[in-house]
Formats: sequence, structure tokens, C-alpha cells
Amino acid sequence: MYSNDLRLNSVFLNVRFYLPKWLIVSIFALLIGGSFKYSNELFEYSKNLEIFSSVYRTVQEEYVEEVPPAKMAQTAVKKMLESLDPYTVFFSEYQAEEALIERQGEYGGVGCRVIKRNDFPMVTEIVPGYGFDKAGIKLGDYILFTEDISLYKKDMGEMMQYFRGAPNSQFEITILRDKDTLRKTITRAHVEQKSVSQSRILKGNYGYIKLDEFGTACASEIEHALRKQLDSHRINGLVLDLRNNGGGLLDQAVEIVGLFVPKNTSIVTLKGKHHEGPKNWKTPKEPIAPKLPLVVLINERSASASEVVSGSLQDLDRALIMGSNSFGKGLVQHYKNLPYRTQMKITTARYHTPSGRCVQRINYSLDQAIKTTQKRKPFKTKNGRLVYDGGGVDPDIDIQSSEEQQFMQWLEKNHVFFDYALSNKEKWAGNKMNDAFELLSDFTNYAQTQTVQLARELFEKQVKENSDSIITHQKSFFQINEASIKQWVSQSIKDYQESFLFKLRFHITEHLNDKVTAEKTLINDDPLIKLAKTKLNNPKEINEILRN
Repeated sequence: MYSNDLRLNSVFLNVRFYLPKWLIVSIFALLIGGSFKYSNELFEYSKNLEIFSSVYRTVQEEYVEEVPPAKMAQTAVKKMLESLDPYTVFFSEYQAEEALIERQGEYGGVGCRVIKRNDFPMVTEIVPGYGFDKAGIKLGDYILFTEDISLYKKDMGEMMQYFRGAPNSQFEITILRDKDTLRKTITRAHVEQKSVSQSRILKGNYGYIKLDEFGTACASEIEHALRKQLDSHRINGLVLDLRNNGGGLLDQAVEIVGLFVPKNTSIVTLKGKHHEGPKNWKTPKEPIAPKLPLVVLINERSASASEVVSGSLQDLDRALIMGSNSFGKGLVQHYKNLPYRTQMKITTARYHTPSGRCVQRINYSLDQAIKTTQKRKPFKTKNGRLVYDGGGVDPDIDIQSSEEQQFMQWLEKNHVFFDYALSNKEKWAGNKMNDAFELLSDFTNYAQTQTVQLARELFEKQVKENSDSIITHQKSFFQINEASIKQWVSQSIKDYQESFLFKLRFHITEHLNDKVTAEKTLINDDPLIKLAKTKLNNPKEINEILRN
């Protein structure tokens, strides 16, 4: 390398005097300008590091209370990265190990999912056969303590460290169930999280595969499930369910698309600070189902790799996309090792689907979300259909664009279905849920009361945050009277009876049994799956949609 540099320099010295004077001046101007820019950036970098160091040292030396050095430094790093985007984060040594466990999909844990509610973790999902299930933990239980450590206002990531550990190790938790405080001993077990939670044949001889996440082996899991369905049943079409799938590994998304499109098809292009230019990802092998009619289900929680799969299949006019508008995450992250076994996940690129669009909804540099198609740039699919960037993947058949359907999503987000099922599960046990009229009537009364209360709380919050904006308050939906809200709730439930019945029966079955049982029991009652089967039963209609 050194000799090559010398040779290049000597060549330049031999020819430079034969160049026009104006060209020599221009070259040196560019070199000096570039050098000045680099020097200026280096100065700013050094200056701000020195300022930070001085502040850090001054606090340690003179602040009235003792401040743990690690806590202070990591807080500074965390706040710095928060100014970029939600996906660029720092991991402590322990958090780095946790992140690796999550990516690998295997860990020693307890088989549960929790949300923070009333400043404590509340159990919302229990995996059958694991620690929480064996200890008799129930949905809706609040976890107050792990051992003798209070979980009050604990960060979710910090809290999870108490649940995970070596398989067969034990710990104690204190829970609140109704008004009773109970002590439970939990045994951790080796948890292997499969990406494919369901693979089955639907009525009409259609395949169904539900993918929960894009783990390290999810493409192989889907390929295995699909081959089994093709070989044993000669299925007439496939429903690929990506609802509530928050994404994962990009290479797995590309491989999954490759099951349905020709080898070497361009699926996604990454554009960032790559010195070699944009990086293009293509399907790695021949497809196993290149002509199989395909419907992909998405919703507002389908993100990242889910949007790569749905967006690229849409761009290639290879699948009918159904559901509701996806999350809108068009950013790609990589893990970067740092000193002392720490780590950071950093956004390094935007991804673009085959049409050239990027589905990223929010421009974090401007803190601005793109909300209307008028602001979104149009692109064309393989057949010339218009698709748009900047706002997630718009389904070909949107079943949740109406105000009533958005209301149902709002109820789900605020756990109204969950709470109703928790309080009334015994009332509807057995065959009692078959009485659709009574179930809907009872839930309507409950939803009316909860909506009024939630609306009042939201309006009061808006008033506090925008006390100077009287006009905004007057126009607010939540300022209309209580009777009008109740009438609106009642009409919304009446208009979408089938969807509300499915949601209610699902949550009640989940509380009485578990989520897996609920999914298996009620899969044929899912309105969106029913609609998908109807479309698959008419391939000509699908082809017509994909051509226009």
C-alpha cells in the first residue's frame, strides 16, 4: 500500500506542471476547502467533548449529593441518542446481553407479557407450560415485588432483568389480585420462542401461517410450514398473517419474499452513509410457490420487516394486501459493539421497496409525521398501480379506515376489551358467548361508561396542556355531551357487530384459557381471515385488483 501511494504521488508530480493554471488553482481550492471543513468539524467535536468532560467532572467534585458516575454518564448518553430517533439506543453490559437473547429467540424466562399500568406491571399474556402458568399467575395480576424489590414506576427494561436468568433458577414475586396480596415462587425455564405461532389449513383448503416476529430462523420456519401445506393438502392459496408483527431481521424478510418471487429479484435497497453506495438486497434462491394465490394481512402494529414483506410483495404485484395501514418504520438499525461489553443500536439507513418508496412515517429531524396522501410522493408498482411513500403500507383492501373501526382500535389500545373480559369472563363461560345479542348489549353498556370516562380524562389533559387554546377545546370531539357519546358508541358497535363479537369472544376465551387456545378456537371467526378466504376463492378478482 505504501509503495502504491508513492507511485501515485510521483506521477502527480511529473504531470502537474503541464496542467492549466486555472485547473491547478481549482484543485487546491477544493482540497483546502475540504480540509477546512474537516478541521472545523474536528474542532467542534473536540470542543463539545471538553465541555461535557468539564461539566461531568464539576458535578462529581462539587454537587451537594453523591452522584454515581455510571448513572450520570449513561443518562447523558441516553438523552443524546433520544434526540435522534426512538430506535437509536445505548445498552449497558446487562442490556446488551438481553438484546442478544431477544434476537436469538432463546432465553431462561417465565413465559409472560406485561404492560405498565397504575405504575406497576400488569400481566396481559401467559405462555402455557412456563413459570408464570405453573405458579398460577392470572391475566390482570399486578406484580408488586420481585423478591423484596418494588417494581413501582420501574422502567420496563429494568424490570425484565428480574424475570430472566438461568433455567431452573427460582425467585419470588408478590402479586395483587383483586384485593388480595399473594406470594408466588416462580421457576425459570428455557424458553424457545418460535416465530411461526400458527400453521394450519383453513376451511376451503387454504393455507394459513401466522408470523409473530422476524427471528433468526423465521424464513426456515415459514418455508417448512408452507412445504408441508403444499405437499399434504395441495392448498388453493395462502393467508400470511403479519398483524401485530413489529419486525426483526431484514435478511429474513428478504428470504420470505423469495419464497414467492423469482430468484435475484430486488426486494429492498438500503440508503445511508454507505461508502460503497446504496446496498441492494435480492432474493437468494428459487421460489417454492411462485404462482400460489397469496393474501397478506397487516395492521397498525405491523412494522419494519413486516412492511418490507408486505410492501415489496405489493410493489411486485405478487400479493393482495389486506387490513389497515401499517406502522410506517422505514429505518434500518445495526448493533455496534462499544467498550466494556456495552453496545448501541444505531439507525444507519432507510430502506426502499422495489418501487423506490420508503414507508417511514415520521421525519425525526423535523419531528413531523406525514398524514395525508397529498404530502406523500407517488410511486408505481410493477403493473403500474400507484403506491405512496412516507406513511406506512396502504393495504389494497382497507377494512379499518372508517371512524367506527378506528374507535374499535382505540378501545383495544385503552384495554377496554381486556378489562371487560377480565371482569366478566365467568359470566360468559361455556356456550353462553353464543348469545350474540346479550353479549353485545352487555358490552355496549360497559363500553359507553368507559368511553365517557376516558374521554373526560383525555379532555381534562388537553385543557391542562393547552389552556390558552379555547377554540381547540370547543372543537374537540370530547366536549360533546355524555348522551351523544353513548349514542355514538352504541351505533358503532351495532354497525360492526361481527368485528366486535370476534374481539369479545377472543379476549374472553383468552382469559378463560390462554391466547394460543383463543387463536386456534376462533380463527375461522376472524372477519379479516373470512374476507381473505373470499378473495382467494376468486383469483380473477385478485388479479384484477393487482392490474389496476
